[in-house]
Amino acid sequence: MLVLKKVVLDSIKSFVIKQRMRQIRKELSDINLEKVEKQIANVNWRTINAFKKFNIIKELKHSAENSPYYRDKIPELIKGINYKNALSIIPKLPFTTSAEVSVNSKQFLAVPKSEVAGLHFTYGTTGGKKTIYNTKRDLNLINYSYTLGFINCGIEKKDIAQIVYSFGVWQLAEYILSALRSVGIITIPTGNYVSFQDQEEYIEKFGTNVIFGTPSYVYNLSREIDLSTKVKANMKAILVGGEGLPEHRRKVIEEKLGGEVFINYGLNEFGGGIGSECKCHNGYHIFPNVIYEIIDPKTTEPVEREEYGELVLTSLRREAMPLIRYRTGDITRIIDGECDCGLKLPRIDQLKGRTDDRVVIGAAEKYYPIVFDKLFDSVDEIKDYWIEVVSENDRDSLKTYISARKPSEKLKAKILEKFYSLDSLKIDIETTKTVNKPEIIFIDKLPNSAKRRRLVDKRKFKT
Repeated sequence: MLVLKKVVLDSIKSFVIKQRMRQIRKELSDINLEKVEKQIANVNWRTINAFKKFNIIKELKHSAENSPYYRDKIPELIKGINYKNALSIIPKLPFTTSAEVSVNSKQFLAVPKSEVAGLHFTYGTTGGKKTIYNTKRDLNLINYSYTLGFINCGIEKKDIAQIVYSFGVWQLAEYILSALRSVGIITIPTGNYVSFQDQEEYIEKFGTNVIFGTPSYVYNLSREIDLSTKVKANMKAILVGGEGLPEHRRKVIEEKLGGEVFINYGLNEFGGGIGSECKCHNGYHIFPNVIYEIIDPKTTEPVEREEYGELVLTSLRREAMPLIRYRTGDITRIIDGECDCGLKLPRIDQLKGRTDDRVVIGAAEKYYPIVFDKLFDSVDEIKDYWIEVVSENDRDSLKTYISARKPSEKLKAKILEKFYSLDSLKIDIETTKTVNKPEIIFIDKLPNSAKRRRLVDKRKFKT
């Protein structure tokens, strides 16, 4: 009798949620910014959990039946899945790695090719380049996710946006453009190939008050143009993503361009938008298109609540290319408690780094690129930098390429002083003798790409 009652209750829940999902799917094809804002404002934890359970059941069954990769891996593990055990089943499923997706993306395709409406590609930050497939509904969901980010950052239909991301195989710029157009926001797609002066002209001429771009490009843009006081006062928001952004650079951008900087988090493997900052700037609110976990990258066991670990994501409502327990390589933590902004969507902290970005230098000291970002961002003469870790005479060497406004021996000495301000590095140079004195090389132009690493390990044998 109890079993029958449970089956009936689950059937009623499924029917109610299914009806609401049908309504949402209709809304996805014609997104109304104000309507979505009201929906999100009224969301509560109970609703979030109900939708999560419904969607994870549907996603796992879809993957088990239709994805060549998951067809042999998860059917036995999800037998008997229901509302009560849906979330507890996830940690029992196998991980998916970036390398597996890059080796053969087609094995993850869970719909006939005739249903694929769009392709995009990753830059290969982790595990090589990947092909990502999307159906028409997947593309609508991407638009919806970006719309949630717009709302978090206070963007309205009356705003005028300018996209300074690169347009191309990465597709981020194209997706942002599509999302902005779907809600009726005037958008100027200048990309990042026009000159800084041309960007300034577009901002001034059309009254741009929202800018989208990578942190490094927007930072350099802010230092190269001189907006009028009126235009700076009109600037509302600057949305950046794809790289980290040290606080010093955030302040420079806000001072030079006006407006408020918002950092957004996303992965191309999941169509881009995963989460965004709100006006409280205390972590990223995670959108309801994923289930997230934080694990110890070495043991793969869950970390304690609010401890740092590797972010693992499972897609929800993804038709073409569902990904289950995907290891992102990003190091972050869950932020408990409700945000002061009132939004009920859960939060993760800003990324501490990537598991594959961490480089061991000298006497086993581990460095994330953000360490050097913070080190050099206070030196106004430095426009950009690039550090290569190589091995010379049985010691580690830091070949540091600097793009500077006015290269000089004085600036070189200042940069060396910054290096020596890191106690661990100073000890390895002077005491353990495992690191050579950093070499400073001034260069006119640094390597350019949409997502460029600034700390690169070029030693043959990595520790």
